[in-house]
Amino acid sequence: MAKSNNQKAKILYLEKMLRETGEHRVISMQKILENLEKQGIRAERKSIYDDVEVLRSFGMDIRYTRERPGGYYLAGEDQLSEEPGLTAEAKEIHETKDIHETSVTGYRKLLEASAGTIKKEIKLLCTGVVQAEVRDFFGTDAEYKMKDSGDLTVTAELPENGKFYGWLTGMGGSVRILKPKKSAAAYRDYLKSLAKDYKGL
Repeated sequence: MAKSNNQKAKILYLEKMLRETGEHRVISMQKILENLEKQGIRAERKSIYDDVEVLRSFGMDIRYTRERPGGYYLAGEDQLSEEPGLTAEAKEIHETKDIHETSVTGYRKLLEASAGTIKKEIKLLCTGVVQAEVRDFFGTDAEYKMKDSGDLTVTAELPENGKFYGWLTGMGGSVRILKPKKSAAAYRDYLKSLAKDYKGL
């Protein structure tokens, strides 16, 4: 399996491993890495931490316990096995049903997230004088909220940096990035690089 395909499959293998856990059946980081290695996937701890956060963002209640044996588990997964009157066959049917209820779209989103292709949102604060220009730039897909001060907050899909930075610079101080902080810091660094190019003139 090619390296890129391995990495895309990694988050799916991780999800499968976590679905087999519960409060009393945890899985350690070392065991996760060993299981991935058996599938021909070499991974670092940091990438597993990132994948766990992606799975959490898609609704999986993944928790970590430091009690021995410490490890990760999916909250609520023990409940099915503790239901009275369920035969082994019934449990298997329930588990199979749960797996099939995971939509193809959901898996595609997980793959996109693991590959870093999902668009992130950005939140801006805009003064009244440039609100028309802001609405023209982001269009109807953005969420606009008017504040009591008359300023406008905009939540929109984060545009490509090149086009966005040029537009944002043209807005001067009338438009400010509120969230995420990483985007604000990246834009600050962009401005610093521009200033550096003109240093000494």
